[in-house]
Amino acid sequence: MVEEKLIENDKQNKILLIDNYSRGFPTDRISRIETIIKECIAKVDLKTIHFTQFKLNIVEDYQGIILSGSELDVSGFYYDERLKRKFNPLLKLIQNDSQVPILALCFGFHLVAYAYGAQISRMRIIGLGGRIIFILIEKTDELITHKNIPVNVHHLDFVSPNDCKIQKNFEILSTSRTLGYNMVQYMKHNSKPIFALQFHPETHHTYYFHHGLFDERIANKTRMIGQEIIENFIWLCSYHKNKII
Repeated sequence: MVEEKLIENDKQNKILLIDNYSRGFPTDRISRIETIIKECIAKVDLKTIHFTQFKLNIVEDYQGIILSGSELDVSGFYYDERLKRKFNPLLKLIQNDSQVPILALCFGFHLVAYAYGAQISRMRIIGLGGRIIFILIEKTDELITHKNIPVNVHHLDFVSPNDCKIQKNFEILSTSRTLGYNMVQYMKHNSKPIFALQFHPETHHTYYFHHGLFDERIANKTRMIGQEIIENFIWLCSYHKNKII
């Protein structure tokens, strides 16, 4: 009955997807997010904008916001003030008192951590380029309902679970030790509906996981779990909007 009510009431459910990649950067991740949301059973009015188009005054027009990944690095903010200024509106979005749910992915995850004063560290290796790793969810919730899941990772920046700012402001729900580094994989804010994932639940389109690169069963499970996470966020936004939490 609750789900039927949500389907009926979420006809105007508006989701804003913020594309954090540089204009023209070749990626299928934005289109992958769009595809997942458009195929979701919940009726969603999805709008995608580039991060340079974002204005803080449009936040209340939406029931949910997704911050995408990027080829850029938040760790670069420490020495590139010009780069940081470009993302100041998004940092203000994360810091403000709005109760609009936010799903932050990879680069978006780092924006969230940085906005709350955490240290964004950088691995001194080639990086996690298109890998699939398994992570343990210490406590499942409305976004991630499985305990042990394969996820798609592609990053150099990371956040330590020992960071005092993270421990103060967020509940850490998953960590991993990957290539010798301890890092947060999933955290959510203590009082605001901000959900931050180090990994990419949108994965890539099917053709990316070509034969021989990954075990096909694991790749398919990774894709299915990631899709479920994004769909759960859409439902979460519906619950939040209708005050059925």
